Amino acid sequence: MAEQYTELELAINTLVENFHSASPTKVGTLTAQEFQSMISKELPTMVKTAGDQEGLNKLLTDMNVEDGKGVTFKDFWLLIDSLATAHFGLLSKEKQVKCVKCSLM
Repeated sequence: MAEQYTELELAINTLVENFHSASPTKVGTLTAQEFQSMISKELPTMVKTAGDQEGLNKLLTDMNVEDGKGVTFKDFWLLIDSLATAHFGLLSKEKQVKCVKCSLM
């Protein structure tokens, strides 16, 4: 019997797979161009500024990715964390929801 994954498990798996498939070299680090292409394709609504060079540079700076260095999965995961936190903030303002079991920064 095959295991049934939850929606959350499937979402996490999708994030991991999409990051690693974005690099043709499969080295675990994306170039700025590979990262920009992936973000533009996979997160166009949440990361609108990554579409141009100035926006990409600001995003990479905000993620603490140094010039000339690749984007690691850890860097990407920190972006996902900040997007999820911001999204939760928007939802909590809209619905007046307070999460008492977690502490989101």
